[in-house]
Amino acid sequence: KKGAEYDAYLINIGDGEQFGSGFVAINPNSKIPALLDTSTNPPTRVFESGAILLYLAEKFNAFIPKKLSERAECYSWLMWQMGSAPFLGGGFGHFYAYAPEKFQYPIDRYAMEV
Repeated sequence: KKGAEYDAYLINIGDGEQFGSGFVAINPNSKIPALLDTSTNPPTRVFESGAILLYLAEKFNAFIPKKLSERAECYSWLMWQMGSAPFLGGGFGHFYAYAPEKFQYPIDRYAMEV
């Protein structure tokens, strides 16, 4: 907890709010999460989870270990989160909630990985 002031906004992806011009101006990929740091001039937009985490770590000089071996471990988990977690969670969510037909195998497969 670094005492940063922020405003959080709910982006309803079910209604396609991520495609609105206001959100696309912050994240041209129309994906969540996104961050707009209005404490900088001009405001700094940051999108993608890993970029947001690294930006906040640098901005507040916190969260990232100073010791090289610990920092390597931290970065390893960050890269895993960026490359694996969204794919696995998204795959599970798609087959479980959004697929027009329910097939148990992909639901079970992604659930096991998530």
